[in-house]
Amino acid sequence: MKHLKLLVAKRHEFGRGSMKRLRASGKVPAVVYGHSGTTALTVDEKELKALLKEKGHSASLIDIEVEGDAIHLSDIADIQRDPVTDKFLHIDFHEVSQSEKMTTVVPLEFSGEAVGVKQSGGILDIVRHEVTVRCLPADLPSSIRVDISTLDIGTIVHLSDLVAPGGVELLGDQASPIISCNAVVAEEETKEAVAKEAATAEIPATEEVAQKTE
Repeated sequence: MKHLKLLVAKRHEFGRGSMKRLRASGKVPAVVYGHSGTTALTVDEKELKALLKEKGHSASLIDIEVEGDAIHLSDIADIQRDPVTDKFLHIDFHEVSQSEKMTTVVPLEFSGEAVGVKQSGGILDIVRHEVTVRCLPADLPSSIRVDISTLDIGTIVHLSDLVAPGGVELLGDQASPIISCNAVVAEEETKEAVAKEAATAEIPATEEVAQKTE
């Protein structure tokens, strides 16, 4: 698990106008909430971008240092962006305790080459790229590896098939699919099947194709 650090400042201004001024000055309004209460913050936009770049797609915990004083061990609960400009609007941090289990999302890392792809020309259908876990902060993995090397045509990996690290509980429907390997129907075979079906129905193949694509 990555352990990151972020220096922030307390926020004393509120309201739409003050938020607009903060963003114009290169600051991002934020809040950290948890067992210590709720604290309004401002985060330097450049430092936030650097943090997110270092974090990547991994599950990470962040030491949020408030003006060189209080430190909150947190994870990112939510990031709001402008739908047009993609600029940061607000960020929520959730404080966690080293002695209490936390619930968060962890990305999946697929490894290996599926035998169904390698030997039979199948294709992979990834249903989920992340899973929800429950664990102590010290046990939080950066990601959970899924070995797909034995995945053959028609095989599905379910949540119950994943191997979680020690101390980590995978939450959710254990029968939910994660990834599957499916056969590919060649385009020419599809055309032949449509032509045969059209002949049986005594209608032109081109009309049958048109009907199927409507």
